[in-house]
Amino acid sequence: MAYWEGAEINEISLFPGIHEDLGFYFAYVKHSEGTSWLTEAAPYISDILLILITSALLFWKRSIIFFDAIILLGLISPLIDLIYNYQGGLWRSGTDVSDMLELLPKTLVHCAFIVSIVSVILLLRLFRTRRLKTTGS
Repeated sequence: MAYWEGAEINEISLFPGIHEDLGFYFAYVKHSEGTSWLTEAAPYISDILLILITSALLFWKRSIIFFDAIILLGLISPLIDLIYNYQGGLWRSGTDVSDMLELLPKTLVHCAFIVSIVSVILLLRLFRTRRLKTTGS
């Protein structure tokens, strides 16, 4: 998103690690200034899109060979990312979430994260229950 908004990309990390300025991270992109809230929200929009695609797949296909892996990568991983970054943005400055809380109405940001997190938890419960019924366990 930063690239599309005309920012210069200075550094990219796609794997989790520890950064001297950022602390623990799942992934990050360092870029020049001049971007909007869309750049700050892009990782979470990606999480939500992944959750929606995964949910659609699991709703339409009753029997899936790699069910556990799909749940892990498509629901649990984005859930952990949402929770970790949301709570971090509440007490640390300079994070995507803290920037969004400054740029957007606070109620909108809090509601978006809380609704997303609760929705994924409910989806996990739904798919677990459905899986138990299908397997007869």
